[in-house]
Amino acid sequence: MRELLASGHDRKGDPDSEQPTTTTIPRSAATAHEAGVLPERPAMPQNPGANTVREQAVGIVMALGRLPADQARTVLMEVSQRAGVTLLRIAGLLTAWVSCGELNLGIRIALEEAIRAQRRTARPAGPATD
Repeated sequence: MRELLASGHDRKGDPDSEQPTTTTIPRSAATAHEAGVLPERPAMPQNPGANTVREQAVGIVMALGRLPADQARTVLMEVSQRAGVTLLRIAGLLTAWVSCGELNLGIRIALEEAIRAQRRTARPAGPATD
C-alpha cells in the first residue's frame, strides 16, 4: 500500500482528480513513548494549551489532506479511536511530527486511512452541474 502523506513533499494535482498523486510519510524510528515502552503520563486536570494543540493538529490535517476544518476534526477523532489514544495525545504527536519528522507507524496508517475516508465522502456522487 502506498502511503498518502509526506514530510517536506508538495502534493501535485487536484485532490478530486481521477488519479491523485501520492507521496509517503517518512519511516523514522518511533520514540520510546510512542512505541509504548514508557507508560502514559497522567492527564493534567486543566491544560490551558490543550485547545491550541488541538487546533494546530486540525490545521496540519487540513493541509495534509486538503480537507475543510470539520472533516479534519473528524479525521483526528477517527485516528484517536483507531489508535486507542486520546485526542489530545494524537494532536500532540502530530504537532511534534511537524518539527521532528517522527510519527508512529500505526498512527500514520490510521491517519492516512481516515483522510482517504473523508476525501471519499467529500467527492460528489454525480457530474457537476452549473
